[in-house]
Amino acid sequence: MRKIFILSGIFVVLVATAKAQNMASPYSVYGVGELQELHPDRSSGMANTGTSLMSTPGFIINKNPASLVGLERSLAQVDLGIVGKTVSFKGNNINGDNSSTKDVTIKRISISAKLNNHWASSVGFMPFSYVNYSFNAQKTVEGSPNTYTGLYEGNGGLKHVFWTNGFALGKHLALGVRSSFIFGSINQIETLTGGGLSSNVVSQVTDYYSGFRFEGGAIYGAKINKNWRFSLGGKVTSKSDLNSNKTLTVTESGGVVEQDKELSDGNFTLPWQYDAGISLTNKGRTTFTVDYTYGDWNKINPGGGTWTMVNSERVSAGVQFSRQVQRFGMVAEKSYFSAGLFSDKSYLQVKGQQIEGYGATVGYGGYLSRGLAYNLAVEAGRRGTLTNNLVRENYFQFTLSLSYREVLYSKGRKYD
Repeated sequence: MRKIFILSGIFVVLVATAKAQNMASPYSVYGVGELQELHPDRSSGMANTGTSLMSTPGFIINKNPASLVGLERSLAQVDLGIVGKTVSFKGNNINGDNSSTKDVTIKRISISAKLNNHWASSVGFMPFSYVNYSFNAQKTVEGSPNTYTGLYEGNGGLKHVFWTNGFALGKHLALGVRSSFIFGSINQIETLTGGGLSSNVVSQVTDYYSGFRFEGGAIYGAKINKNWRFSLGGKVTSKSDLNSNKTLTVTESGGVVEQDKELSDGNFTLPWQYDAGISLTNKGRTTFTVDYTYGDWNKINPGGGTWTMVNSERVSAGVQFSRQVQRFGMVAEKSYFSAGLFSDKSYLQVKGQQIEGYGATVGYGGYLSRGLAYNLAVEAGRRGTLTNNLVRENYFQFTLSLSYREVLYSKGRKYD
């Protein structure tokens, strides 16, 4: 058990010392930035299709909190998820200096345990959104004939601390709940030059956000016949308000004109969200699964002059092939291969165009030792459009998930 705490401490240090994200996206200027609601885990190779799937020994599937009861009893497990991404941009205002970006980020850390036959619990940390953009624009001030050149930059993002509990009700039904605290800050920086200014004027508005969010899920599974088994999964995410406290700092010629002036408070509303999934498994080796997600974003937050929020949707499908072996008279998984496809419509509508994306994934995983499991996945996709002078993103992403297990307590039982 001591190794679990040592590894958890190392992972926490990695998260605390990790550099800020470099991943730029023109669409992170809107709302609270690019949402990062998909967990890096075993389902990454299946296009994150996991609403109806149970976790398995060594591999957590995080999409549905009820999935947690699939873990092995009396073992504690620490998980780390790392995602690397490269993006190339296409658009009228894209040139060699801003045509691509790349980043490697720790996306999730958690520690989990199945405490008895009916209850499993997990606590963890992951990013919830990120903001990173930069663009130039001309600005005029009412009552002045001058025109200024403005550099507009954004950085920061929100974090997500969660506590998940899963409960087994008999052999066929599992229920789960995830309680989350979301917090963080977003910086919007305006640098004005020209127009008769003797020096740069820099204005920084910082939004501090915080609030709670809750998810409830269920998974029901049963045999169809000797070879086939089905599972149905569903999840509801509550509508929540993130409270916002806004401050303004203005500097000119390196001197402070205004320091942390408090502006009006507000909030950003996260909508009701609904997930549903179904899966079919043949002889425990081949699994087919489909998910659908709907977010009720329509007009719950004020937009801007060129953008608004609309309802979001995501459809994904995946397949998994498990390689199994006989160990001590029992069937055990040695490795697996997975693949998936997805299509989504984001909550952003910019210049009359809803931002849409699609892509494909493949994954492979297995065990490096008795206590250490790994999952590798790659994803290639496209997002955005060139219509109405918008930006299209072509990206390639890899995911590495590591899980380490150790006996929590055995009550006299021995584990090989």
